[in-house]
This record gives sequence, C-alpha cells and structure tokens, in this order.
Amino acid sequence: MAHYITDKCIGCTACVNVCPVDCITGQRDHLHVIDAGQCIDCHACAYICPVEAIVDRWGRTIPRIKKRADWPKPVIDPVLCSGCNFCVDVCPESCLSLEGGGPFEGVAVLADPKACVGCGLCEDVCAKGAIVVPPPKVLEEAGIPA
Repeated sequence: MAHYITDKCIGCTACVNVCPVDCITGQRDHLHVIDAGQCIDCHACAYICPVEAIVDRWGRTIPRIKKRADWPKPVIDPVLCSGCNFCVDVCPESCLSLEGGGPFEGVAVLADPKACVGCGLCEDVCAKGAIVVPPPKVLEEAGIPA
C-alpha cells in the first residue's frame, strides 16, 4: 500500500511539485491521485500539503511541516561511507555529492539541503548503513512511528 489523498484535497499541486518519484497526478483545483505502485511512502507530499489531505497506508494523516528546513535530511557518517556513489546516483533531487574524490575515493555529503525532500532513497540504497534519514519531530508528536 501507499499514501493516498483524501477528498480534503484542494488541487493546489504542491504535492505534485515535491514528489521525488512523480507518482502524483491531477489537475489544478481538482482532487489529486497517488499511484500506489510508484509511491515510496516518503511523506514529502504530506509535509507540503496545506490542508493535510495526505494519509499514510495505515490511514493516519501525516502532519504538514511548514518550514522546509525542518523536513528530514540525511545524516551521513563519513567513517562508514565508502564513497560508492550509489546514494548520489539514486537521489531524485540531486542534493548529494561526493566530496574529496571520485567513486570509492570520496565521502557522500548533503551538498544542497534546500533541495532535499527527505525521501530516504539514499538511506535505502546505502549498503554500509552510512546514511540515516531521521524522522521529523512532528511524526513523533502525532504518535506516528517512522
């Protein structure tokens, strides 16, 4: 299952613009739809939704996070990072890069935090466990486990 959009949707298109995997469709001022086969359950659409119309796979409304700076960001452990470049390649927002050399020579860094939507694809692909995308406090406060 994936996230879905409730009838509270006002069709503002904010979710469409922020989705890292382009799985949301709809016309302006009309109810939008999430393609469950493509959704990666990253919550980015919910974090930006002005009317909190995004519900997770368990039916829980994911709270909006008004400041994008407060969205989850990857934390990279330079000791564990092997510089494989997988996270850089998978990042849909191109916000990660290798610093200090090429593949297997450098270390991954969050080069553009403003572009990051906290989708967690970098964490998912990291075989070394060097990347963690911690959940935002609003999920904990809402009683929603990561």
